[in-house]
Amino acid sequence: MDIELGVSESIGLRDRMEDAHAVRKVPEKGFFSAEVYDGHAGSSAAQIAADILTPHFLTLFFAEEEKPLQQRRSWRELLRQAYLETDALLLKKGITSGAAAATFYIRGEIFLAANVGDVRVVIGTAQGARVLTLDHKPHLPEERARIEALGGQVIYSDVPRVQGELAISRALGDAHLKPYVTAEPRVVEGILGKENDYVVLACDGVWDVLEPEEVLTLTRDVSCPQKAAELIQVRAIEKGSTDNITVIVVDLREYTRNLEREWMVVLLN
Repeated sequence: MDIELGVSESIGLRDRMEDAHAVRKVPEKGFFSAEVYDGHAGSSAAQIAADILTPHFLTLFFAEEEKPLQQRRSWRELLRQAYLETDALLLKKGITSGAAAATFYIRGEIFLAANVGDVRVVIGTAQGARVLTLDHKPHLPEERARIEALGGQVIYSDVPRVQGELAISRALGDAHLKPYVTAEPRVVEGILGKENDYVVLACDGVWDVLEPEEVLTLTRDVSCPQKAAELIQVRAIEKGSTDNITVIVVDLREYTRNLEREWMVVLLN
């Protein structure tokens, strides 16, 4: 597959690295994935999810392709199942930590982007940049309503937090905050176009200090995905980020150059 990428990581000013990431290519199936997991209260949830979430999704996906076309479930449904079953495994293993997550998949002209928490997937477009994910924050009306309907609370402690603890409302793991913190992902499906040049996945250590358009501008100015990932990390630290940082820059230019479609199409779940 004509997809190059770069990865850059930094512990920042934290005392330990809790992020994890994964990149997978299955050329014989025309499949590509990039994933970032931002752990909290430990690294176990992020590391386990990076190891198992996408392999589980691929097992489900390729098994589905053996079924008659009219009986097959959608990509989005299978990816939702993979997120929820990864979360269930973390709970079964007694993992107490949690992780925000974002995953980006390509097969042919189709892409999927999914997330829980505040790891973002940003794709380059002719207009600049488009965020494919949604930051799941407890103060959002739909998130707050869901939490309170389950008997939980959103308490302000410098920022809105679930039960006064966690500043995101969706994540993998976090057993002690179930059911208020859910692993139900937001899943976006779309069709790539010639306009799509790069995809950047990064944790909130980047997005807390850099805007999506700024990140894509940095990427285009360097024009090498590895150097771009390193530059984004350095720039985030220069702008005051003290968090762990993980950045993946995916170069789509060769991949999308010969596509028939000029403009990207996005379908929400």
